[in-house]
Amino acid sequence: MKIPGSFFEIDLIINNDKLLEFRITKNKELKYSVNPMDFSEIEYDLESFLEDNNVFLPKIRFKLVLGRLEVRYLDLSQKQQKLKERELLNLGISEQKEISFARGPPPIQKVLLMGGEGKSSIYQVIFEGKLPHETRTIKPTRGIEKHEISFPTLSSSGSTQQKLILWDYGSKKPTQVDFKNATLLLFIIDANDVNNYELARNQLHETISMMKLYGSRPKFLGRNQSNIFCFIHKMDLFTNAGDQYKSLVEYFKLNPKTKEKSYEIKFFATSIFDSSIYSAWAKILEILMPKSSKLNQLSNKLKDDLGLYAMMIIEKSTGLPICSSKTLLDDTSLIGSTNRILIITDKVLPEYELSSLESLKIKTANGILEIRIFEQHYVYILIMIYPPHERKISTPEGEKILQEFIDSMRKSI
Repeated sequence: MKIPGSFFEIDLIINNDKLLEFRITKNKELKYSVNPMDFSEIEYDLESFLEDNNVFLPKIRFKLVLGRLEVRYLDLSQKQQKLKERELLNLGISEQKEISFARGPPPIQKVLLMGGEGKSSIYQVIFEGKLPHETRTIKPTRGIEKHEISFPTLSSSGSTQQKLILWDYGSKKPTQVDFKNATLLLFIIDANDVNNYELARNQLHETISMMKLYGSRPKFLGRNQSNIFCFIHKMDLFTNAGDQYKSLVEYFKLNPKTKEKSYEIKFFATSIFDSSIYSAWAKILEILMPKSSKLNQLSNKLKDDLGLYAMMIIEKSTGLPICSSKTLLDDTSLIGSTNRILIITDKVLPEYELSSLESLKIKTANGILEIRIFEQHYVYILIMIYPPHERKISTPEGEKILQEFIDSMRKSI
């Protein structure tokens, strides 16, 4: 697709790694490519690329281009899922083991958590079930704190345990030894610390240089997939958060020494006071454990059988989406909100001498949100959203369908 008023062309393809790839070319020469984590990344990267290359598009034309790209993105996402399903069938894997990925992650991932204030709060909100106000008394980290995080990963042999060792850097300045065997870098920028923006930018790009020299890029990553992430944190403090975020990304993307922009950094606007922190973390974990197309297929069947608007399953301790009936554009929006509901409920139950939440149903004017919790080796949360008039799910037949689905998930996850 040609960009109006320029010599650049844009396209989305499924590459040899079976990953979606967004490309920008000029006279058939590749100028930019990336494996997008969602469509919003394509929108942002295209806007930045046009700005960097002095290509001006009126808003109407830009939206028209985006509209065509989004249609192709959704179409290719469906084709990508069918390719994975076909690959599973060709491998001849039995029903209970129909989960396979060409390149699985190694047993342990070393993740470096560096940067400004907010790192420990992020960890405690996501992995320790703390509410945002409960993190206000956290003392600054001294030296390095190491946290072991386990979550399920799927392979042709079934479910196995994937481990992350999260190295939380406080006052200690990292050396080249710290980057040895590090597979992912997560850098936190305190968006509210305006006076230290320049210092934070220098630290970010110095850290990236060290990561490239001494770190270990995971072999299972696609050619254009990144292992460098940056949370622009505390964005809830800005009234014009959207515009402010775009401005900050442009600022921190620029390497102050080389004066060049780094497109390999994956930025996220985050806050512990909304679901953005869960969504950002889920997207990072999705690189380590892609969702199973087979489980997505079963999810869509349950959606159709019970007349649901949508459903998904997440793993409770990490907020990791296991499968979903929705597209990649939509599913992370439910993760943080659901976790907040469960965290608050878990804290309230003991006051009523109750424990071990098993299910929860919330009725609204235009729909019902139902949550069911089931366990295998991990705690999984089944989220269902359906119309207020839907009655099949409450019948013995509906309950049987739901229980068969949960039993199938227990065998497959």
